[in-house]
Amino acid sequence: MIFRVFLSDRLGPQGLGLYQLVLSVYLVFGAMASTGVSLCATRVFSELNALGQHGKARFSVERCMMLSFFIGASLGVLMLTTALPLSTLVLHDKRTMPALMLLAPSLPFLAVSACVRGYFLARKKTLPNCGEQLLEQVIEIGSFLVMFSFFQPQSLEQACMLTVAGTTGAEIVSFIYSLLCYRADIKSTGILPERTDGLVRSMLPVFLPVTANALLRWGMSAAENALIPIGLQKYGLSPAEALSQYGVICGMTLPVLTFPSVIVLPFASLIVSEISEERVCGNTAAVRRITEKMVSCALRYSLPVTVVFVFYGTTICEALFGSAEAGRYLSLLAPVIPFMYLDSVVDSILKGLNEQTSYFIFNTIDSTLRILLTIFLLPSMGIVGAAAVIITSELINTLMSLLRLVKITSFRIRIWWDIIVPLLCALIFCL
Repeated sequence: MIFRVFLSDRLGPQGLGLYQLVLSVYLVFGAMASTGVSLCATRVFSELNALGQHGKARFSVERCMMLSFFIGASLGVLMLTTALPLSTLVLHDKRTMPALMLLAPSLPFLAVSACVRGYFLARKKTLPNCGEQLLEQVIEIGSFLVMFSFFQPQSLEQACMLTVAGTTGAEIVSFIYSLLCYRADIKSTGILPERTDGLVRSMLPVFLPVTANALLRWGMSAAENALIPIGLQKYGLSPAEALSQYGVICGMTLPVLTFPSVIVLPFASLIVSEISEERVCGNTAAVRRITEKMVSCALRYSLPVTVVFVFYGTTICEALFGSAEAGRYLSLLAPVIPFMYLDSVVDSILKGLNEQTSYFIFNTIDSTLRILLTIFLLPSMGIVGAAAVIITSELINTLMSLLRLVKITSFRIRIWWDIIVPLLCALIFCL
């Protein structure tokens, strides 16, 4: 969040828009490199550990790490060699090419770090992951500050390059830190690896749909992000104005909108291994109890956040970015927060329940809908159309996932205590 404030100050809305375009493509490759193997590491270790096969669990995780490095390196080469067509044909802005080339070497290191995080999630040890991500962020922000202190970019292209320059270095450092933490932890257990046959075959039902979902979801997201400036130009804005408005809503408003989820997302990540273990042991009552607790906490937290953003969105964004426009969009988008945060929790529970195929189908529908709405709404509604796309998409995706979870677990939402009371308390406070 602090980094976003620095970026908005140094780059301005237009530069922030260019950076967001680069980031949208990088996130596609990063998700493909890390999402599938990370979940495999968590699921395989949790399930084998729950069955008392500790040596096989260690062997499986280390094979996941090797696989993740190979996948990340392959994707890094692909991103490097396709930087030019990606910048011209997908993003429609050749200025993004150098930044994409600078980010490509970070992918194998990012992939292994994500795999190690999956291991520690399965071990229910969060401190190594916290340290790794904090270290990565500090290096990335520090590099940004140093770069902009010693070099004065002469164009938005150079500014974007300087902004991403520290990311690859930060990923390498976090990779080294992750491996050191893994070595220290595995040494403390004294468990020796025990070879297990059929590991790849058992991983494929998890790896393929999750990776395909990451490719589809983030790929569609990149396509959507590329279409937003084009749609705004069709609405009547100049290319510079379109990129600026895109930068405001994606680079300022959305980060503030998602920032409070730092309270929810750690629980959602940790719950995958818990649900997976209970599922393997056949404890359906425990699964239902955990599900009800998680959904209840997500609603009780997100609804007051929604009310605060509706009332104080403009004040918050003016304080952070000096932008009343970003604040107006924040208040407009605030009602989507309960669905956005709840969707993160529900998706994690579905992953733990081996429902990644349903998760893939729902996100396919969601991503397709977002693309179609972006194409049809933005030329006639402008940036308000982009807000409508976000609200409609989150609502439909969350409802599909929630209905599937209700069908599997038969959990219940307490309307009075989980929805009405939190809303009333927040409304009274804000009024």
